Amino acid sequence: SDSQTVFVGGKGGVGKTTVSSALAVSLASDPVADLKVLVVSTDPAHSLGDALDEELRRGRGEPVVMTDPLTSGRLYACEVDAAAALEDFRSNLAAFDVNRLADALGVAPSLLEGLGLG
Repeated sequence: SDSQTVFVGGKGGVGKTTVSSALAVSLASDPVADLKVLVVSTDPAHSLGDALDEELRRGRGEPVVMTDPLTSGRLYACEVDAAAALEDFRSNLAAFDVNRLADALGVAPSLLEGLGLG
């Protein structure tokens, strides 16, 4: 099946969470289309859970399936802590060893460095 992505953005207070949660519920509520829908928020206010009336923090950044009768388990939602995700990325990047990867792949480290991995 073809996956589609919709991004909802804008300045603060314009209704991004309201629009994205309403769109997600609308898409997941259509039993004919039978779509699995994932809505993700990186807003530090964590208001997506409020909009969906669900405690999304229990997922710890992983999608939580909505079990309401309207979406029948076709809607997944999560709130991502962008600052924590960035810190995890930086930690993983600091631990990256281009020489070890080159050895595992059987290529010269300079090849990987030329791809921006060094």
